[in-house]
Amino acid sequence: MIHFFRALLILVLVTLSGCSQKFQDVNATMQEAFLGFDDINMTQAQVAELDYASIYARINHGPQIFMVLALVDINPITGNEQLKWMSSDGAMITTENGRVIKTTALPGANLVGLSSNTQLALPNRQVTSWQSVYDWQPGYHYSKLAQVESFPVGLKTLSSLLWIKPTIQVREIITFADTQQQMQNDYWIDKQGQVVKSEQSLVPNELFIEIEVLKPYAG
Repeated sequence: MIHFFRALLILVLVTLSGCSQKFQDVNATMQEAFLGFDDINMTQAQVAELDYASIYARINHGPQIFMVLALVDINPITGNEQLKWMSSDGAMITTENGRVIKTTALPGANLVGLSSNTQLALPNRQVTSWQSVYDWQPGYHYSKLAQVESFPVGLKTLSSLLWIKPTIQVREIITFADTQQQMQNDYWIDKQGQVVKSEQSLVPNELFIEIEVLKPYAG
């Protein structure tokens, strides 16, 4: 199935009209990001014409990557939709309620899984406290319990290629129980309760992902 979606993505990206040289050679998009290539910048027309939802992603403050929605699954435990965003070379970022819950085939560290005792609810506009469990590689780090403190930060109007929206910024401070090491996540949520932008720390000191929604998933 992964090979099918990889082939589909390559076909979609290759056939975009007016593409830059990087989209004429799409077999190493994620690798290029880690090797320090320039940002990928789509035009409004390119994003609008695609039939697929899409995002920009930035890994560890590196170049901007374009990814499309390849698959939607249902989490059998929470009942939430899991969106699987894929680069043209098969790397994948899986999100649930706007949170990154898994990464696959990134050249560096990967989040193997993220779970929670609150069913990974949408980042909360109120002050809340809950627990999460992180698994990541390399190093076989599994069942790393963390305390999450969530609180609103402020209001901000954001714009992307296809939209302009007022949002509320929600911040989360994650503290790992065994080491007391901390990470910070920020989410920007629109009036419909959808995360349209985020900055998420997923593996301490090793994996930080920024996401901007270009063409939202419509369901």
